[in-house]
This record gives sequence, C-alpha cells and structure tokens, in this order.
Amino acid sequence: MRSSYRQHRWAMACLIVAVIQFMTSGDQLARADEAANTDRIAALVEQLNADEAAQRDKAEKELIELGLKAGPESGDAFLDKLPKPNDQMPQEVQARLARVASEVRSRMAKKAIEATHVTLDMKDAPLTDVLKSIEKQTGNKLVDYRDQFGQQAGEKKITVKVENEPFWSAMDKVLDAAQMSPYAFSGEDTLALVDREPGVLARSGRAVYAGPFRLEATNVNAQRGLRRPEQSNLRLEMEISWEPRLKPIALTQEAKELKAMCDDGREVPPPSEDAVFDVEVEASAHATEVTIPLQLPARSCQKLSSVAGKLTALVPGRIAELKWEKLAAAKDSTQQAGGISVTLDRVVKNQALWEVHMRVKINEADAGVESHRSWIFQNPNYLVDKNGEKVDIAGSETTTQSEKEAGFVYLFELPEGRDIGDYSWVYRTPTSIVSMPIEYKLQDVELP
Repeated sequence: MRSSYRQHRWAMACLIVAVIQFMTSGDQLARADEAANTDRIAALVEQLNADEAAQRDKAEKELIELGLKAGPESGDAFLDKLPKPNDQMPQEVQARLARVASEVRSRMAKKAIEATHVTLDMKDAPLTDVLKSIEKQTGNKLVDYRDQFGQQAGEKKITVKVENEPFWSAMDKVLDAAQMSPYAFSGEDTLALVDREPGVLARSGRAVYAGPFRLEATNVNAQRGLRRPEQSNLRLEMEISWEPRLKPIALTQEAKELKAMCDDGREVPPPSEDAVFDVEVEASAHATEVTIPLQLPARSCQKLSSVAGKLTALVPGRIAELKWEKLAAAKDSTQQAGGISVTLDRVVKNQALWEVHMRVKINEADAGVESHRSWIFQNPNYLVDKNGEKVDIAGSETTTQSEKEAGFVYLFELPEGRDIGDYSWVYRTPTSIVSMPIEYKLQDVELP
C-alpha cells in the first residue's frame, strides 16, 4: 500500500512538473514568435526603401499580409509595432507605411461587419438552447423579453433546421417556429424577442437579406390629389434590420440608386432623381424604417413587380474596449485603439456624483472615422467593479469639440457605501467607420 501510494505521489509530481515545463515552453515559444514577428516587421519596413521598386512593392504587400494573418487583436498588435510615418523617413516610405496601416484597418473593419451564418438541426428543442447556439455561432446576443411585456414566459420548444444560412434568414425561421417577433427597441446590446401579435404574418419569405441586413416592405400608401393632381403620390414604407452586434450610424438612399417597376412593365420613378433620403438611426435600436416616395402609377398597376435600390450604411468596424483601473489616482492616462486615442484626464467627486473627465481624439485620417462624427456621442461607457457589477452614467456634458477632438464629462452616482476605488472605468469605441453598400430587390409588392 505504501509503495503504491509513493508511486502515485511520484506520478503526480512528474505530471505537475511536465505541465509546468509545457506552460513555460509555451510562453517561451510565444515570446520567440513575437520577437521574430517584430524583427520581420522591422526588416520589411527597411525594405520599403529598397533601390528596386519591385522589392518595395513586395515589402508593402507582405506587411499587409502580416497584419491580417491572424485575428483582430493580432492586427492591432501589428499596427502598434508598425512605425508611424515621420519627417525623418523618405517620403515614399511614409506613403507606403500610411497605405499599409490604412489597408490593414480597412480590411479588419470590413471583416468585422460581414454577415454571420447559422447552422441548426434541432428537434423539439428548448428555445433557450436554440438562442444560445445562434449566439455562439454569430456573436449576436438574443434575449427572451416576454416578461417585460407581461406575456406568459413558459418554456417554448421548437423544431428548426437551417444549413449555413445568413443570420436573419435563420432567425426568421426560428421566430416563425416559436411564433415570436423581434422587439428592436430594448435599449440594450441584445435583440429582444416577444410573442407575436395575432394576425401578424410569417416572416420567412417576406424579406430580402443583404449581408448583415434584413429589408422588408411593411406598408404602401397611395394618395390621389383630386383638386391638385401634382399632389398624388405613392409612399413605400420599408423596415431595415441589422444584426444586433452592429451599430449603424447612418443610412442613406439616393433616388438615383432606386428603380421601381410596375407589373404592367412601366417604371415608377421617384418625384425627383436628385433626392436623397437620410434614414434616422437610434443609437439603441436594432431596426429602423425608411419611407420611399414614388410617383403614383396608373390604375392598371396592381403591384410593384420589383423595387431595386442601393442604400449606403455607415457602420462602425471593430469595437475596442478600453479599461482604466485605480481611478482615484488616474490622471492624464491615454490609451489608443486603431486611429483613435482616448485620454482619461481626471476623476473627481462633485458632491454626490463622481465626474470622469475625458477626451477622444482622431489621430489619423485613414482611420475612416472623420466622415461622420456622431459616433463619438454614442460611445458607451460605464464603471464596473471586480464582480462585474456595472454603474451606468447618470448624465454627461460636452466640454470641447473640434475637427479632431471632443471632450466630455460623464457623471456617475455610486451605490451607498461604495467608493470610486472599487471600480474601473470602461470605454468602448469603434476603431474605424466603414461605408457599406446595401443592395436589395423587393418583389411583388401589392398596391392598395
């Protein structure tokens, strides 16, 4: 028995030593890889100044590939290591470094907003399990919101099968199976689901899917001016939804990018080809509506056989989460994410409230964030303690605003008995803004 016990202890000791050695060797390998990666970047940057243009082109291409070969975090690490253009460098090297950084950021951002896909084969499965599977596959958070609507929130079981379908196509089938609808205005990062109202038709087959977007014609209103025929018009209302992980800043539909056809073969043009329809997007919503005005067609037109268009969406690319600890002593602390710098100037107490003074600065034009600056006012931030309990802002004030920088004071009211030293401050910001075309084609829209 004693011999067996000693052998067991010896085996366990050997196992622990082996695990430690493995972890240590893994750390050493990771450090070696990082050092080799840093050396390779330095060599390629030096090659950007080679005598032959072919060598310079090759180095630029390889730097871009190096920045994109892994996930977003590795891409950010690459950009941090990449030298910033300065006047001490030859002009061509400066230009090539700027192009490399711009291309890596652009491709990372576009990758972040690509449509996700879902595969499900579930029979008589609890709805909660189905939603967890979708969230795991797509990163889109879903929540059963029936309690908040006063609906009976008993467990639902559904049968659904989809094979590598876009998120919204799969969600429509899940919602139809569960007899539920999305509630797009929960004010959270999650898409809320509620029981479907009586008389609402099935979602599948009624919409078109364009990347991470879903578009559906919801209403058509016709008006005929009897005294003033020029006041006659047709108004098509369309709902636009997006994957809840995305936060579009703005949507635009130009009339010249729109073509509607009647079932009698005649075109139904907008009132003016120069018109531009800007769509309002609420910061906390996952859907919005756009009304498209058209000229009233002849009575022989029973339906719009097709409505084809191209919307332009401004969408944040990858979202960075920056975190500051030891707030009681925090002062003039700056963190960078992509082409954005965030500075925590100071944290001070003002009577019952704590004030977080901060600034957001756009460092580089190629970050793509200058085209529309309302994103700065929508960036979420909060305090969080070591247990993950959040304290949301109680108010805010803009302190400064210029072409490249904006400053804010965020106000927080802490729970009784808590001190600012118990919390960290978290600020989330896009590292780039992507202009994304959304091409769609609605078909067989019935007219009143």
